[in-house]
Amino acid sequence: MKRNRQSFLNLFLFLVLFFGSLQIFAKKTDAPKNAKTNSKVDSKKKSNQEPVNHQSSLAEVVKKYRNSNFVKMQVTKIVKSDLLGKETQYKGQMFLSRGKFRWDNDVPEKTQLIFNGSTIWNIQFPPKELPGPLQIAKSKVDKNTKKQILISTLLSANGIDENFKVKSTKVQNAETLYELEPKGKDLGITQLKIKTNNKKSIIEINYKDDVGNQTSLKFDDIEFSKKSQNKLFDYVPPKGAQVTNL
Repeated sequence: MKRNRQSFLNLFLFLVLFFGSLQIFAKKTDAPKNAKTNSKVDSKKKSNQEPVNHQSSLAEVVKKYRNSNFVKMQVTKIVKSDLLGKETQYKGQMFLSRGKFRWDNDVPEKTQLIFNGSTIWNIQFPPKELPGPLQIAKSKVDKNTKKQILISTLLSANGIDENFKVKSTKVQNAETLYELEPKGKDLGITQLKIKTNNKKSIIEINYKDDVGNQTSLKFDDIEFSKKSQNKLFDYVPPKGAQVTNL
């Protein structure tokens, strides 16, 4: 249970830090379009022949998330473990809002992960056949905690731009698959792929960790809203819950 809980925390923080880092990265690409250009390049040839700036293209997708006050989506998480030789599937809903995050998981067990900007709540509901108190893990995200997070370096000033580079892209059926390569070996990730659609939405994230686990996150029914839902990210443990401070 402890290993499973830590795995969820690492994945949860990966998503929070990933989107947060991409937001930093997206801001860096919001440069004026009247920057210096090479006068020797013909404008028509440039538009037809110059390779696409894949990092800027990915940043444009993330810019949509950054500019939205609230994002809601259905998520399916699939984990394939080479070590255990098994596959586990999880289903639920995710919510994003200006650096805050919530994940309500319904299958195969009911869990919640809530991040209000400073504190992570990992709530494990008891099975219906075995009633009992909620099991809650509480963790503060501070400098000491970040040092223990698998991919804490994504919180660096330059974010994903500093830690990853776009290795290749493939466009098929109005979808773009970005393959990112980590620039260092200290992230705990050996492969990272991001798939987007023509609506500038991230529809899939795949990554492989350094112990061989392959994790896939598929997003459906993605909704962007200008209206904030701050109450979704507030949490107070109910009376009788068993709370563990990590």
